[in-house]
Amino acid sequence: MPKWSEEITVEIDPPKLKAWLVALDVESSTRGKYKSIMSGMYNWGQCEGLIPRGEQFNPCRYVKGREFSQVTGYEALALEIDDTLKVLSELKQPEYELALLVATCGLRISEALGPKWRDILFDKGRIAIRQTFVHLGIQDGAKTKLSRTRVEAPKLLLDALSAWRQETLYADDDDFAFPSEKLGGKQPRSGSQLGEDYLRPAAIRAGVIREKDGITYGPDGEVAKRFGFHAFRHSLATCLMDEQENPAVVQAIMRHSKMDMTLYYSHSRSSAKRAAQEKVVQRLVVPAAATEMRVPMRVPETVQ
Repeated sequence: MPKWSEEITVEIDPPKLKAWLVALDVESSTRGKYKSIMSGMYNWGQCEGLIPRGEQFNPCRYVKGREFSQVTGYEALALEIDDTLKVLSELKQPEYELALLVATCGLRISEALGPKWRDILFDKGRIAIRQTFVHLGIQDGAKTKLSRTRVEAPKLLLDALSAWRQETLYADDDDFAFPSEKLGGKQPRSGSQLGEDYLRPAAIRAGVIREKDGITYGPDGEVAKRFGFHAFRHSLATCLMDEQENPAVVQAIMRHSKMDMTLYYSHSRSSAKRAAQEKVVQRLVVPAAATEMRVPMRVPETVQ
């Protein structure tokens, strides 16, 4: 939505800029990102000598407040393996294969849509992540250095992908594994559209999530702002941690550069928290039989 195209760059007033940002019907985190992008544009203009240098010529530096907090309130759902199975069971080819790829390898949806058939190394049991795809088009490389690598692919997943290759019209090495038929296979399908048209309805049919009065609820009744392929990435990290896998192995599978990010993706389930509490309470609460047999301790006369 054009807003500042008729304004003189160095004459944009901070209060006016703040009022515009606050009036936008978006979350504070999104509002903060808009301000950050606009500030970056000012910095670029100053670096290129298009506008004078100095903080006074960047109005974004004076726009502050909690309305621009970039801390998002979004928290992805971490599904139990049984719930993930229920969702997968409601999907058909090729949405099933795509969801299975994300659920078992922990790929971001942009990474899962990027591979071509030559990137899926069936003989070596790996998938090469060379490019990603978002709604704006193909992007070279992955999100981070560790993301630009080859991920291990279980045999059952490769079998499912091989079966899909036998069915698709675009099975050549240079074809995308999940192409858009509407665009003649020239680019992959849209991840956001796949999530909205296939994955979310499948989760609702499976009873994993439910909607009421415009609000989405997770398996435990928790409010979920949205549900998409990213939930599988959180679910994989959580399930691996629940299975007591080596945290370093989990970090490598998730391709996180830092362990704290892996721990962020590993959710604490209610059942796990209760089990941990049970171990403590069993040592704190004295059984009734032992209480009846206990003999009161005699208090020394000097203390009395």
